[in-house]
Amino acid sequence: MIIRKAEPTDLPRIAELFFQLGYPNTLEQLAQRWPAFHDRDADCWIAETPAGIIGVLTQNYVLPMSTTAQYAVVSAFVVDAAVRRSGAGSALMRCAEQEAIRRGCSHTELSSSMRRPQAHLFYEDYGFVEVPKRYVKDYFPRARAHHQTTEQ
Repeated sequence: MIIRKAEPTDLPRIAELFFQLGYPNTLEQLAQRWPAFHDRDADCWIAETPAGIIGVLTQNYVLPMSTTAQYAVVSAFVVDAAVRRSGAGSALMRCAEQEAIRRGCSHTELSSSMRRPQAHLFYEDYGFVEVPKRYVKDYFPRARAHHQTTEQ
């Protein structure tokens, strides 16, 4: 297995993996957002085996005015359900963590749905600590409602 930066030709498989995570992006939507994502302070890595792409992790970097160091945010992370526990998730997370440290980030944050207890165990085993509370204000409730119905 190799971990590498994603390329536009990977978007069809990334769309499939995002769908497993509950984000029903079309290939056209991802292709439309790719240039803006690629131009910002963010990374997208994939885990690939000879059989194909089995995982994806996207990470953004934030430098708030209120702190002295930037931090990393894992904004999407999924390993194909058929090959979870294969080491791909750890390899992707290790790559993201190394980049965050290289950039001088103070920490990495991520969010995970309460409906994903297996993912929570992975994060805790990897060294993440749950830090409640988080508040979200939706600006496009219909998109959120669509997302929730596809997760059930």
